[in-house]
Amino acid sequence: MSDKAEKPKEAKPEDGAAPAKKKGIKALLTKLPVILGGAMIIEAILLVGVMKMLSGGPAAAEGAELATEGAHGSSGGGGGHGEEGEGYVDPNGMAEIVAIEMRAPNKLSGRTFLYDVSIYVSVKNSNLETVKSALEARKALISDRVRTIIAQSDPSKLDGGKEPGLETLRRQVKYQLDEMVGPGLIDEVLVPRCIPYRADF
Repeated sequence: MSDKAEKPKEAKPEDGAAPAKKKGIKALLTKLPVILGGAMIIEAILLVGVMKMLSGGPAAAEGAELATEGAHGSSGGGGGHGEEGEGYVDPNGMAEIVAIEMRAPNKLSGRTFLYDVSIYVSVKNSNLETVKSALEARKALISDRVRTIIAQSDPSKLDGGKEPGLETLRRQVKYQLDEMVGPGLIDEVLVPRCIPYRADF
């Protein structure tokens, strides 16, 4: 028994040590998300500040200076046209004029659509007056032919589905205008607006 009595007693953990460890881990786990969140907020603030300092704000946009020739010839050089006199127009330059603006029906899909159409023509300055007077003299005939073209056209080619560039409409209108105005006077037909509206509700 003496051997048993002489053996040193194993150190038993004190009752207060184990709960203290658990409390320390629990406190760390509750404080860790707060610390990480704070670090992320500080990092975001620093990142935004650095980006603002480096970018320097929006850059100023500079527009092009346009030289226009008015009635007073104030072009200021305008590509060398100033010495040729006031109101000089380059005969090889191009001009765009309105051929027709109208609404035309189309019923080929089974529903009635009104197409709000605006058609311009591009002509050389040397042919400008000839084309203007011909378009003005045949305004009703042009309206009739454009209405017929739109009424007979496939709606998918007019609304941009199959032909986003409205090639068929342009080609047909150009053919009719060449017949009325004269061949070769019109360089190109432009269709800036062709909007379908439902007419049968």
